[in-house]
Amino acid sequence: MSDINEIEFPDCWDEVLPSEFCHILKLRHKLMNVKGVTLADVKLDWCRFVIQNRGIRPVNKQTDYYLLIYKLSQTLEWMWRVDGEGVVELTFTTTANLFPEWKNLRGPLSHGADLSFSEFRHAVILFNQYNETHEPDLLDCLVGVLYRKKGPFYGKKNFDGRYREDFMPARIDLYASRVRVMPAHLKYGVYLWFAYFCEYLLSGDFIVDGSQVCFAPVFERKKDDSQSDMQSIGMNSILFSIAESHIFGKVSETDEQPLLKIMLKLLDDKQRADYLLDKTKKS
Repeated sequence: MSDINEIEFPDCWDEVLPSEFCHILKLRHKLMNVKGVTLADVKLDWCRFVIQNRGIRPVNKQTDYYLLIYKLSQTLEWMWRVDGEGVVELTFTTTANLFPEWKNLRGPLSHGADLSFSEFRHAVILFNQYNETHEPDLLDCLVGVLYRKKGPFYGKKNFDGRYREDFMPARIDLYASRVRVMPAHLKYGVYLWFAYFCEYLLSGDFIVDGSQVCFAPVFERKKDDSQSDMQSIGMNSILFSIAESHIFGKVSETDEQPLLKIMLKLLDDKQRADYLLDKTKKS
Protein backbone atom coordinates (compact mmCIF):
# COMPACT_ATOMS: atom_id res chain seq x y z
CA MET A 1 0.00 0.00 0.00
CA SER A 2 1.38 3.41 -0.90
CA ASP A 3 2.52 5.77 1.84
CA ILE A 4 2.38 3.02 4.46
CA ASN A 5 5.65 1.69 5.85
CA GLU A 6 6.15 -2.01 6.45
CA ILE A 7 6.00 -3.21 10.05
CA GLU A 8 6.03 -6.55 11.83
CA PHE A 9 2.52 -7.16 13.11
CA PRO A 10 2.30 -9.78 15.88
CA ASP A 11 0.71 -13.14 15.16
CA CYS A 12 1.42 -14.72 18.57
CA TRP A 13 1.82 -13.52 22.15
CA ASP A 14 5.62 -13.74 22.08
CA GLU A 15 5.67 -10.92 19.51
CA VAL A 16 3.48 -8.54 21.54
CA LEU A 17 5.29 -5.57 23.11
CA PRO A 18 4.69 -4.61 26.78
CA SER A 19 2.74 -1.45 25.93
CA GLU A 20 0.59 -3.45 23.49
CA PHE A 21 -0.09 -6.10 26.14
CA CYS A 22 -1.16 -3.46 28.66
CA HIS A 23 -3.46 -1.92 26.05
CA ILE A 24 -5.20 -5.20 25.27
CA LEU A 25 -5.71 -5.78 29.00
CA LYS A 26 -7.30 -2.33 29.25
CA LEU A 27 -9.54 -3.07 26.27
CA ARG A 28 -10.55 -6.45 27.72
CA HIS A 29 -11.52 -4.76 30.97
CA LYS A 30 -13.62 -2.29 28.95
CA LEU A 31 -15.23 -5.13 26.99
CA MET A 32 -16.18 -6.93 30.21
CA ASN A 33 -17.49 -3.86 32.05
CA VAL A 34 -18.80 -1.30 29.56
CA LYS A 35 -22.15 -1.94 27.93
CA GLY A 36 -22.21 -1.72 24.15
CA VAL A 37 -18.52 -2.45 23.59
CA THR A 38 -18.06 -5.41 21.23
CA LEU A 39 -15.18 -7.75 20.49
CA ALA A 40 -14.98 -6.26 16.99
CA ASP A 41 -14.53 -2.80 18.56
CA VAL A 42 -11.74 -4.11 20.76
CA LYS A 43 -9.94 -5.79 17.88
CA LEU A 44 -10.04 -2.65 15.73
CA ASP A 45 -8.86 -0.47 18.62
CA TRP A 46 -5.95 -2.79 19.43
CA CYS A 47 -4.81 -3.04 15.81
CA ARG A 48 -4.91 0.75 15.50
CA PHE A 49 -2.83 1.06 18.66
CA VAL A 50 -0.27 -1.52 17.53
CA ILE A 51 0.41 -0.08 14.10
CA GLN A 52 0.69 3.44 15.53
CA ASN A 53 2.93 2.11 18.31
CA ARG A 54 5.16 0.64 15.60
CA GLY A 55 5.40 3.80 13.54
CA ILE A 56 2.48 3.97 11.12
CA ARG A 57 0.29 7.09 11.14
CA PRO A 58 -2.67 7.92 8.90
CA VAL A 59 -2.19 10.57 6.22
CA ASN A 60 -5.38 12.63 6.41
CA LYS A 61 -8.23 10.16 5.88
CA GLN A 62 -6.24 7.55 4.03
CA THR A 63 -8.48 4.68 2.92
CA ASP A 64 -5.61 2.18 2.81
CA TYR A 65 -4.83 2.90 6.47
CA TYR A 66 -8.32 2.03 7.72
CA LEU A 67 -8.54 -0.96 5.40
CA LEU A 68 -5.27 -2.23 6.88
CA ILE A 69 -6.65 -1.92 10.41
CA TYR A 70 -9.75 -3.87 9.44
CA LYS A 71 -7.80 -6.65 7.74
CA LEU A 72 -5.43 -7.00 10.69
CA SER A 73 -8.36 -7.20 13.09
CA GLN A 74 -9.50 -10.32 11.23
CA THR A 75 -6.23 -12.12 12.06
CA LEU A 76 -6.59 -12.22 15.87
CA GLU A 77 -8.04 -15.71 16.29
CA TRP A 78 -4.94 -16.63 18.31
CA MET A 79 -5.72 -13.92 20.86
CA TRP A 80 -9.43 -14.41 21.55
CA ARG A 81 -11.77 -17.31 22.19
CA VAL A 82 -15.56 -17.26 22.30
CA ASP A 83 -17.13 -20.30 23.99
CA GLY A 84 -20.49 -21.90 23.19
CA GLU A 85 -22.29 -19.50 25.52
CA GLY A 86 -20.78 -16.44 23.89
CA VAL A 87 -18.33 -15.70 26.71
CA VAL A 88 -15.22 -13.94 25.39
CA GLU A 89 -11.80 -14.84 26.78
CA LEU A 90 -8.19 -13.93 26.09
CA THR A 91 -6.25 -17.05 25.09
CA PHE A 92 -2.96 -16.12 26.76
CA THR A 93 -0.28 -18.68 25.86
CA THR A 94 3.24 -17.55 26.64
CA THR A 95 5.64 -17.76 29.58
CA ALA A 96 7.33 -14.57 28.40
CA ASN A 97 6.57 -11.77 30.83
CA LEU A 98 4.94 -9.07 28.70
CA PHE A 99 4.46 -6.80 31.73
CA PRO A 100 7.99 -6.59 33.17
CA GLU A 101 7.68 -3.46 35.34
CA TRP A 102 5.15 -1.27 37.08
CA LYS A 103 6.30 1.98 38.67
CA ASN A 104 9.22 1.02 40.94
CA LEU A 105 8.29 -2.66 41.01
CA ARG A 106 9.81 -5.39 38.88
CA GLY A 107 8.08 -8.62 37.84
CA PRO A 108 9.59 -12.07 37.25
CA LEU A 109 11.91 -12.65 34.33
CA SER A 110 10.38 -14.40 31.34
CA HIS A 111 9.88 -18.16 31.65
CA GLY A 112 10.21 -17.96 35.44
CA ALA A 113 13.98 -17.73 35.16
CA ASP A 114 14.40 -15.92 38.49
CA LEU A 115 11.50 -17.39 40.50
CA SER A 116 12.73 -18.85 43.76
CA PHE A 117 11.16 -22.04 45.04
CA SER A 118 9.84 -20.19 48.11
CA GLU A 119 8.32 -17.45 45.97
CA PHE A 120 6.67 -19.99 43.69
CA ARG A 121 5.30 -22.07 46.59
CA HIS A 122 3.65 -19.08 48.20
CA ALA A 123 2.37 -17.76 44.85
CA VAL A 124 0.73 -21.13 44.12
CA ILE A 125 -1.01 -21.09 47.50
CA LEU A 126 -2.33 -17.57 46.91
CA PHE A 127 -3.31 -18.43 43.33
CA ASN A 128 -5.36 -21.43 44.45
CA GLN A 129 -6.99 -19.48 47.29
CA TYR A 130 -7.93 -16.66 44.93
CA ASN A 131 -9.44 -19.11 42.44
CA GLU A 132 -11.62 -20.52 45.23
CA THR A 133 -12.74 -17.25 46.81
CA HIS A 134 -12.07 -14.46 44.27
CA GLU A 135 -11.14 -12.21 47.19
CA PRO A 136 -9.40 -9.06 45.86
CA ASP A 137 -6.97 -9.07 48.80
CA LEU A 138 -5.67 -12.47 47.74
CA LEU A 139 -5.06 -11.22 44.21
CA ASP A 140 -3.15 -8.28 45.68
CA CYS A 141 -1.02 -10.72 47.67
CA LEU A 142 -0.32 -12.81 44.58
CA VAL A 143 0.62 -9.78 42.47
CA GLY A 144 2.66 -8.33 45.33
CA VAL A 145 4.65 -11.53 45.76
CA LEU A 146 5.57 -11.56 42.07
CA TYR A 147 6.13 -7.79 41.65
CA ARG A 148 8.59 -6.50 44.22
CA LYS A 149 10.98 -3.57 44.43
CA LYS A 150 13.99 -3.73 42.16
CA GLY A 151 17.19 -5.30 43.43
CA PRO A 152 19.64 -2.94 45.17
CA PHE A 153 22.09 -3.00 42.26
CA TYR A 154 19.57 -3.09 39.40
CA GLY A 155 20.67 -0.69 36.65
CA LYS A 156 24.08 -0.10 38.23
CA LYS A 157 27.57 -1.06 37.10
CA ASN A 158 27.94 -3.57 39.93
CA PHE A 159 24.63 -5.32 39.08
CA ASP A 160 24.62 -8.70 40.84
CA GLY A 161 21.98 -10.41 38.70
CA ARG A 162 19.09 -9.82 41.11
CA TYR A 163 16.38 -7.91 39.30
CA ARG A 164 14.11 -7.91 42.36
CA GLU A 165 14.59 -7.66 46.09
CA ASP A 166 14.78 -11.03 47.84
CA PHE A 167 11.42 -12.60 48.65
CA MET A 168 10.50 -12.84 52.34
CA PRO A 169 7.24 -14.64 53.23
CA ALA A 170 6.76 -12.51 56.34
CA ARG A 171 6.42 -9.43 54.10
CA ILE A 172 3.52 -10.65 51.94
CA ASP A 173 1.14 -8.08 53.46
CA LEU A 174 3.68 -5.34 52.69
CA TYR A 175 4.05 -6.57 49.10
CA ALA A 176 0.25 -6.54 48.73
CA SER A 177 0.01 -2.96 49.99
CA ARG A 178 2.41 -1.79 47.27
CA VAL A 179 0.18 -3.05 44.44
CA ARG A 180 -3.19 -2.16 45.92
CA VAL A 181 -3.52 0.86 43.60
CA MET A 182 -2.40 -1.06 40.50
CA PRO A 183 -5.21 -0.93 37.92
CA ALA A 184 -7.43 -4.01 37.93
CA HIS A 185 -6.72 -4.82 34.29
CA LEU A 186 -2.97 -5.00 34.98
CA LYS A 187 -3.49 -7.28 37.98
CA TYR A 188 -5.48 -9.54 35.69
CA GLY A 189 -2.50 -9.60 33.33
CA VAL A 190 -0.24 -10.81 36.17
CA TYR A 191 -2.82 -13.47 37.03
CA LEU A 192 -2.96 -14.56 33.38
CA TRP A 193 0.82 -14.94 33.18
CA PHE A 194 1.11 -16.95 36.38
CA ALA A 195 -1.84 -19.18 35.47
CA TYR A 196 -0.26 -20.09 32.14
CA PHE A 197 3.19 -20.49 33.70
CA CYS A 198 1.81 -23.05 36.15
CA GLU A 199 0.06 -24.88 33.31
CA TYR A 200 3.16 -24.85 31.13
CA LEU A 201 5.35 -26.09 33.98
CA LEU A 202 3.34 -29.32 33.98
CA SER A 203 4.09 -30.27 30.40
CA GLY A 204 6.06 -27.66 28.47
CA ASP A 205 9.71 -27.52 27.45
CA PHE A 206 12.16 -25.22 29.22
CA ILE A 207 15.71 -24.30 28.30
CA VAL A 208 17.83 -24.72 31.43
CA ASP A 209 21.61 -24.31 31.31
CA GLY A 210 21.47 -24.64 27.52
CA SER A 211 19.50 -27.89 27.53
CA GLN A 212 15.85 -28.47 26.69
CA VAL A 213 14.00 -30.23 29.48
CA CYS A 214 10.39 -31.18 30.18
CA PHE A 215 9.21 -31.60 33.77
CA ALA A 216 6.07 -33.58 32.89
CA PRO A 217 7.38 -36.85 34.44
CA VAL A 218 7.66 -35.10 37.82
CA PHE A 219 3.93 -34.39 37.82
CA GLU A 220 2.72 -37.86 36.84
CA ARG A 221 -0.14 -38.99 39.04
CA LYS A 222 -2.78 -41.67 39.24
CA LYS A 223 -5.80 -41.21 37.03
CA ASP A 224 -8.18 -41.37 40.03
CA ASP A 225 -6.37 -38.56 41.85
CA SER A 226 -8.89 -35.75 42.07
CA GLN A 227 -6.46 -33.14 43.42
CA SER A 228 -4.89 -30.52 41.22
CA ASP A 229 -1.43 -31.27 39.88
CA MET A 230 0.21 -28.53 41.90
CA GLN A 231 -1.43 -29.71 45.12
CA SER A 232 -0.99 -33.43 44.55
CA ILE A 233 2.76 -33.17 44.15
CA GLY A 234 2.98 -31.41 47.50
CA MET A 235 5.13 -28.29 47.39
CA ASN A 236 6.06 -28.57 51.06
CA SER A 237 6.97 -32.24 50.79
CA ILE A 238 9.27 -31.40 47.88
CA LEU A 239 11.01 -28.78 49.99
CA PHE A 240 11.57 -31.12 52.93
CA SER A 241 12.61 -34.14 50.88
CA ILE A 242 15.21 -32.16 48.91
CA ALA A 243 16.45 -30.46 52.07
CA GLU A 244 17.02 -33.90 53.61
CA SER A 245 19.53 -34.65 50.86
CA HIS A 246 21.52 -31.52 51.85
CA ILE A 247 22.32 -30.87 48.19
CA PHE A 248 21.29 -27.23 48.52
CA GLY A 249 21.72 -26.95 52.28
CA LYS A 250 19.11 -26.69 55.00
CA VAL A 251 15.38 -26.14 54.45
CA SER A 252 15.69 -22.33 54.35
CA GLU A 253 18.61 -22.51 51.91
CA THR A 254 16.78 -24.98 49.70
CA ASP A 255 13.71 -22.74 49.66
CA GLU A 256 15.79 -19.87 48.29
CA GLN A 257 17.03 -21.86 45.29
CA PRO A 258 15.71 -21.08 41.80
CA LEU A 259 12.51 -22.97 41.00
CA LEU A 260 13.92 -24.46 37.80
CA LYS A 261 16.97 -25.78 39.62
CA ILE A 262 14.68 -27.53 42.11
CA MET A 263 12.66 -28.92 39.22
CA LEU A 264 15.84 -30.28 37.61
CA LYS A 265 16.69 -32.08 40.85
CA LEU A 266 13.19 -33.57 41.01
CA LEU A 267 13.42 -34.69 37.40
CA ASP A 268 16.80 -36.30 38.00
CA ASP A 269 15.47 -38.13 41.07
CA LYS A 270 12.44 -39.33 39.09
CA GLN A 271 14.59 -40.62 36.25
CA ARG A 272 16.92 -42.41 38.65
CA ALA A 273 14.00 -44.00 40.49
CA ASP A 274 12.40 -45.12 37.23
CA TYR A 275 15.72 -46.60 36.08
CA LEU A 276 16.18 -48.57 39.30
CA LEU A 277 12.57 -49.77 39.22
CA ASP A 278 12.94 -50.91 35.61
CA LYS A 279 16.22 -52.63 36.41
CA THR A 280 14.64 -54.42 39.38
CA LYS A 281 11.75 -55.68 37.25
CA LYS A 282 14.16 -57.10 34.67
CA SER A 283 16.37 -58.89 37.21
